[in-house]
Amino acid sequence: MGRLRRGTRAAALGTVLLLAGSVQAGDVKGSVRASDEGKQKVVEAVRAPYWQEWNGFIDPKKLPFDYAREVSAVLIGPAATRDATSVSLRDGTLLPSTIVAQHGLPLRIRNDDDFGHELYAEGLKGFDPVETSPGTTRTVQLEQTGVFPLRDRLSPHVRGYLHVVAKLTQVVHPSADGTFVFREVPPGKYTLKIYRGPSEVSQTELEVTSTRELSLDPMALPESPKAGK
Repeated sequence: MGRLRRGTRAAALGTVLLLAGSVQAGDVKGSVRASDEGKQKVVEAVRAPYWQEWNGFIDPKKLPFDYAREVSAVLIGPAATRDATSVSLRDGTLLPSTIVAQHGLPLRIRNDDDFGHELYAEGLKGFDPVETSPGTTRTVQLEQTGVFPLRDRLSPHVRGYLHVVAKLTQVVHPSADGTFVFREVPPGKYTLKIYRGPSEVSQTELEVTSTRELSLDPMALPESPKAGK
């Protein structure tokens, strides 16, 4: 049987459905939802690159709400991941902008833009503003836990947050409709956490022991912090 205890933190409407896997290993499926008002505030808070702003001739691109960029779903459990975390700088932005990574493992940052970046993390030792040329990958060893704002010395509009945690089992990012799935989860007790920007916005305890569909009351997605903060 699967067992859930609802977390206490909430800020906006959402729904999560969980499917606990078999005794050997199984998938954990879920979904998150943001209110239309919350989505709009998130989009308005994102600082666009210069080519997405009005230049007097061409209409700027509209920035849709992007679950995969804004939200990370995380399983904390008995077996910590041994996989490094990889992110990219693409189209003048950081993808994803909410990053959760395992303490003691590397963070790999690939520059897929055609110009250089100097990404750095405020307060994180060893994550200084070093230039990453187009087409190259930079690796940073994560030796501190905590949450660290990410900035780019060459492109001030590039912003994100890095959460470095222990006992990280899996991280997934929701698809366009807010759904996500953790693959091949071994049996055991886990904590499901939802991160949004600088905050952990939801926490739920669960135990994977048998196949059963479970549902939770509406969960939270907060508004994005204002650009420049």
